[in-house]
Amino acid sequence: MKSPLASRHLARLHEMVGSASICRVVCERTLLQSEVLTRAASADRAADEEVVSLARDRGWLLEDRKPYEWQLMAAHSDPRPRILRILQRDLFELDLMARETDDDDVSALAAQLRNDRRSLVRDMMHELPRLSLPGAK
Repeated sequence: MKSPLASRHLARLHEMVGSASICRVVCERTLLQSEVLTRAASADRAADEEVVSLARDRGWLLEDRKPYEWQLMAAHSDPRPRILRILQRDLFELDLMARETDDDDVSALAAQLRNDRRSLVRDMMHELPRLSLPGAK
């Protein structure tokens, strides 16, 4: 039986860790040299394999999304504040998914990715302590 909510959440997880993953895009396009982002990109590839496998087991189709477009980054010398903002948005969505998804396996994947993203944000802040989110006071 297909769960529409879990199916939508799994599709969004696929987007977050698949070809549109902020970590993967940054690393694959060499927008920033960062060990923590390189590790996160590898973790996203592994998570995407789990997401795809779960979708296949359930008979759900996942569409590949276009990667992030970075035209707006031309005016910024440091992409990290923008990256952190995207990661914070991911955290918000993942927290909601982990709590609301009506499928235990999808919820577990969302919770794991949420924990990975929290660690990444913490590591990025440690890597450059003066870094803060855009608009933060």
